[in-house]
Amino acid sequence: MNEPATTDTSKAVDTPFSPWRFARTEASKALITEAIADVERYEEHGKLRTRRRKGHDQETFELTVEAILCDLMHHALYRRPDAIYVTRSHAVLGGRNRYRPRVYGKTFPDVLDRLAAPELGWIVQEIGDSDWRQDARRTSIRPGPKLFARLDTGGITFADLGLACVAEPIILKSEKADFWDEAQVIDYHDTEETRLFRREMRDINDWLRSADIDYGTYKTDGSPVPDTSDRDLRRIFTRGRFESGGRLFGGFWQGMSKESRFDRLVIDGEAIVELDYAQMGPRQLYGMAGAVPAASDLYAIPGFEEHRKGIKVVFSSMVFRETPMRKMLRGSVGNFPKGTHISEITEAIIRHHPAIAHLFFTGVGHHVQRQESQIMVDILLSLKSHGIVALPVHDAILVASSNAIMAKQVMGDVFSHHVGLPGLVDVSSTYVG
Repeated sequence: MNEPATTDTSKAVDTPFSPWRFARTEASKALITEAIADVERYEEHGKLRTRRRKGHDQETFELTVEAILCDLMHHALYRRPDAIYVTRSHAVLGGRNRYRPRVYGKTFPDVLDRLAAPELGWIVQEIGDSDWRQDARRTSIRPGPKLFARLDTGGITFADLGLACVAEPIILKSEKADFWDEAQVIDYHDTEETRLFRREMRDINDWLRSADIDYGTYKTDGSPVPDTSDRDLRRIFTRGRFESGGRLFGGFWQGMSKESRFDRLVIDGEAIVELDYAQMGPRQLYGMAGAVPAASDLYAIPGFEEHRKGIKVVFSSMVFRETPMRKMLRGSVGNFPKGTHISEITEAIIRHHPAIAHLFFTGVGHHVQRQESQIMVDILLSLKSHGIVALPVHDAILVASSNAIMAKQVMGDVFSHHVGLPGLVDVSSTYVG
């Protein structure tokens, strides 16, 4: 593999380091063995260590080198133009919790520095800012010239890299202090509920790992390609509570464009279809209120019938916010007539939905999302029991085209069980831009 030409990465978004990758084959293991020996000779020559590492420390050191280089090899094979960001924070690397992998120890920055040494050239490292400002740069790493060369001579492919199934699938995040704040992961004590969540996610992930899922490529392709073995899902709860959020994240298909999914994704040797709930959030609200919606289209608000897209944006904000809006939302301004005030829209929505009016501006959206996530988990487990592979994309699923009828029935049944109203499901077999 040749080092890629310089690319404008001003718009690229760095991806987080995955500490779970490992060398699966003799070819990739030989590369890691060479890198470890290189680092040890470099340390000895520069007198960077006064004594050899003890058994446990040596094992951690070798695992760290392996994780860093394997994730960078994966990144290079993916043809990503961006970098991988890592932490050098002593507060993060010195702490211990359920999320912290073994390679995240106090010596992690030292291993990065060794691999980035110009004399070795295994990685390229750009050290970030040491503070926590909003615009602070994070430390990033990229494959170095030696890693590119060994990828090429060793003929390394995705098949040479593995992904350990040890990452915590149930993640709890803190509440954001403000819009710019980045929610942090929170350690927690297991309960019967969290143990159940974990069993469910491991059942789903085990099923997806063994599934027949492929991605079509063309000879002329030069764009990034996904690693179809990247299938593990994580369930992320928000605001520091297991009653909030819980959506499923992960899986290579979630990072693909909708067009690429329809054009390239294959399940069980078949083209895929997408099944998506129609008006899911509003119907969940009616279920919570014990009411039955009178209209067939809950986003068709009198006086704003031609502005359905904007109504969806405002409606969602009314569900998640705890205080009324005072100005037009970004992303909805262009969807309403010039001069329209936000209060005109919110009042029209409230008038049209008196049965759920008491739920607006209460923050109930986080609980709606929590119910939505459990609906999705139950759909995946139910389809698994029928031998059907389904890939979740928030409130939608992707299945082989021959399984569309069964999947639609399951989605309707599961929604009815949780919400108390029939589930409305749209089925799409082609991308409509």
